[in-house]
Amino acid sequence: MKKIALILLFTFTFVVFANADTMSKQSYSVLMKAQKFLDKQKYKEAKNLLLPLLKKELNNYEKSYVLQTLANIAINQDDYKKTAKYYEEIIKLKGFEEKNLERIKISLAKIYLSINKYDKSVKLLETLLSSKTLPKSDIYENLLYATYYKKDFRKSIAYSKELFNLNKKIKESWYQILYSSYVELKQYPNAINTLKIMVKKWHGNETYWLQLIALYQETKNYKKALSTFELAYKKNGVDPKKNTLYFVNILVENSLYYKAAQQIEKGLQKAYLKDNKRNFELLVSCYDYAKQKDKVINLLASSKFAKTVKYQLLLGNIYYNQEKFEKSIKVLENINIKKGSKKDGQRNTLLALSYYELNNKKATVKYLKKAINNPYEKKRALSIKKSLQI
Repeated sequence: MKKIALILLFTFTFVVFANADTMSKQSYSVLMKAQKFLDKQKYKEAKNLLLPLLKKELNNYEKSYVLQTLANIAINQDDYKKTAKYYEEIIKLKGFEEKNLERIKISLAKIYLSINKYDKSVKLLETLLSSKTLPKSDIYENLLYATYYKKDFRKSIAYSKELFNLNKKIKESWYQILYSSYVELKQYPNAINTLKIMVKKWHGNETYWLQLIALYQETKNYKKALSTFELAYKKNGVDPKKNTLYFVNILVENSLYYKAAQQIEKGLQKAYLKDNKRNFELLVSCYDYAKQKDKVINLLASSKFAKTVKYQLLLGNIYYNQEKFEKSIKVLENINIKKGSKKDGQRNTLLALSYYELNNKKATVKYLKKAINNPYEKKRALSIKKSLQI
């Protein structure tokens, strides 16, 4: 996760008092020098002053300030583990006033969050819920993050609701966590309702639109998925260049095969889609399911991707079903198929049937015999022979 921005806890304005809870002049002087080094980002020099000071006889108040300064150095050096160690020591010493200790505790909770110690973060934050000085919103926000990363999704949902009640302006990240928590718990209706709010607030965020569409698909609400996709297009929430195939998939789920095929052709024309075998096959399938046989024929007769056995057999079969028997024969006899293969058996059966329709008994017998001799096609070919009474 991203580095957490930590609040500045104190400024170094020390007042020396003559009692056990104040700071000696020597300690004050050393701390002020260390602070000047810190301001100039001379961290090594600052630490060289502070570490020896810790070995001296200091009261808890003085020691806490030394540790606080060392913690500030560690934060600036992105050493969060060491920062946590210093904060833990300060809390144990109880040298500061309670309100300042609470500020140390919430910063420590944020540190725990940044170094993935989610249990410690949650435990510490929950003790601060009774605080009268810390902003409740800050505590709940960090509890939201900590419980979510801890995978305690029910609690993250509860804390997000507390945050929403406390704040008029809701952060985008809070919605993201709420939505993700619902998904993790498979509470899809709640996740959908959350995403519907998110696409209204951030309608230019393509991810939210696509997540909403995906959830409609997950819940098998294909009509909603389609209408949401179309709305996203209108609002420029989804980039057609990147999502044409996804749109096609949703159209197919709604049995809108012709419209799906049109989208593919549009994508190919505008170069949203690559002119490759995969998209060709998808286009053929869509037109085929849409019963647009003339469209399929044009594709199979002209495309470089249609020169395969699979598609030439399909073309021959379409011609046969359209009673264009001579065209079917021409296509089938020119296919280069391995003899004895399953497809060879299918080809021979189809040739036999085409010649039969043209009253060419000799050719019918010839190809039917070949089909019978094919182990994959034998059973069907014998049944056809019987029905044709040849």
